Amino acid sequence: MNQVRVDELMDDPALDPARHALALEGLARLNAASFGAKYLWDEIAKVARSHSTDRLRILEIASGGGDVLLELAKRSEQAGLKLEITGSDFSQTAVERGKRKFSEISPKVNYVSIDALSDQFPEDFDIVSTSLFTHHLDADELVILLRKMYSAAKRSVIISDLERSRLNFVLVWIATRVLTQSDVVHYDGPVSVRAAYTASEFLQLATGAGLKNASIRRVFPCRFMFTAHRNVD
Repeated sequence: MNQVRVDELMDDPALDPARHALALEGLARLNAASFGAKYLWDEIAKVARSHSTDRLRILEIASGGGDVLLELAKRSEQAGLKLEITGSDFSQTAVERGKRKFSEISPKVNYVSIDALSDQFPEDFDIVSTSLFTHHLDADELVILLRKMYSAAKRSVIISDLERSRLNFVLVWIATRVLTQSDVVHYDGPVSVRAAYTASEFLQLATGAGLKNASIRRVFPCRFMFTAHRNVD
């Protein structure tokens, strides 16, 4: 399947806030069904073990409604790992929704406004991560993001995203219609797969961008997990 990138409805700043909110709810269900938070948590736990620490500071780029961050906060409490999590997004709708959610549920999660391509990232974080964002970027933009994330991370970069394939296109098309009534997600989901990178394409761009100790693996369903580690003993 050739890579085809078109504008997604959720990227439109003029998107009606009610439709945006419904789309974020739909994405939360899709994230849960695809184990997005579990795979990210597994990688975070590996970083904690490799550095023999029970405390990590995490910056998440393009956090959307924050459902993944909420799950990470819950898992960290169960595991006794002290996570200080900062979520971020360019969308004010997402930022305001995240702030409301976490002020009521988990004060350990902060939420800030960050433009991933133009703003400088704060650098006092062990891990810089992002989920379901890199398929929005062309190759040049992705290289910029990867370098910024790697520069800002003291220990690791962790990235989860869809992988482009015909099978994944069909699976995502079905899942978006089964799990949500959002017309935005119905459109954006399959479009996201067409815009996504294959695992080999992504790894090649990452290594070309200068990220060291980089690896990538496919995870079920429809995704890959990418990691790059700094200061590896």
